[in-house]
Amino acid sequence: MNCPYCKIPSMRSVASGEVEIDRCRTCGAAWFDPGEIRELTQGRMPVDEDPPPAGKPAGNMIPPPGEERRSALRLAWGEAEGLSCPRCGEPLCPVDFQLTGVPVFRCGGCAGMLVSRRSAAALSARFKFQRDHAQLYESLGASMAEEIRDRMKRRLGPDVREARVGEIPVPVLVPLADGASPAAIPPLAVYGIILVSVLLSLLAWIGVGGMGGMPGRLGLPSGAGFSGVPKIALLVTPFLHGGIVPLAVGCLFIFVLGDNVEDRLGRAPFLLFYLFCGAVAGVAHVVWGKAGMPAALGSAGAVAGVLGAYLVFFPDVPIDMYGMGRVVTVPAYLFACVWAVSVFLWGWGPGPLSSMLNPGPYSLAGHLAGFAAGALGAVLCRSVE
Repeated sequence: MNCPYCKIPSMRSVASGEVEIDRCRTCGAAWFDPGEIRELTQGRMPVDEDPPPAGKPAGNMIPPPGEERRSALRLAWGEAEGLSCPRCGEPLCPVDFQLTGVPVFRCGGCAGMLVSRRSAAALSARFKFQRDHAQLYESLGASMAEEIRDRMKRRLGPDVREARVGEIPVPVLVPLADGASPAAIPPLAVYGIILVSVLLSLLAWIGVGGMGGMPGRLGLPSGAGFSGVPKIALLVTPFLHGGIVPLAVGCLFIFVLGDNVEDRLGRAPFLLFYLFCGAVAGVAHVVWGKAGMPAALGSAGAVAGVLGAYLVFFPDVPIDMYGMGRVVTVPAYLFACVWAVSVFLWGWGPGPLSSMLNPGPYSLAGHLAGFAAGALGAVLCRSVE
């Protein structure tokens, strides 16, 4: 197998626990198939602490101590331009591995990971503390769970029962219906946006015609700048989603709020308006987003623009919304306030819930920029009516 760095067939299998890792004999880079990188983080794979031989490709994308994580990602994006997957040939995309500040390269097609020799040593060192104190973490988690259970019993009584999966509220915010008058014309642009989003998501998940690697190639890196990022991604990412939940949420926002905004703007202007808000949000995410967040996918930035325009056109229209297990009816301005709070809570960085529900979220800067673009566009439109 060819090494992505050296461009020669120098990768050889190395035993690590019960699996075999492909490693380059020349530069020391390692290739991990899906799930195999735990051999490195769990300490079973041996790593080389000394730097690679002089003149050999090293994957030197980790900055000297003291430089910010943002610099590491910028270096990684520049280095990714010449790297491709040794398995399927798809371009490799740099990601901040579990927010450690150490970039690795991930293939959007087969989900394998390329880790340079230097990055492997850095990751092994980062996870050594967790390995050495695993028993302490386990006992601490058990004691915290017991303490929370005791507090619930003291507060709610001894008959507190365990919550079932179906009773746990889904931490998403979506509009279900609005009280605005039906649109005078069928919202064909809204239907078209939803149809394209669903079709592209299905093709990407199935992997037809190389579409499986499209989300990885077109994801917008947070705070890394436009080095190596195709400009067409700004117009395509509003139609690509990282999973079923973000696809469903984005389609609900467009379906409930977009028809009335389209009725005010017109079909073609609404489509251009949607793409413009998505592009503005994407630029803000790439330029001002928090470094270390996942590459953004989905309609969140464009949807924020539609919400901003809806707030300007219909500030007092009641909206039926779902949030944290409850369905309530609030005016549009209060719905926008709740949305803003949720953006501030979710937009500062990825966590377990965001990774599960939306693995490709926009940053806080992306959300706010899309919302501002939509609101300003609606103000300008209303001023010329």
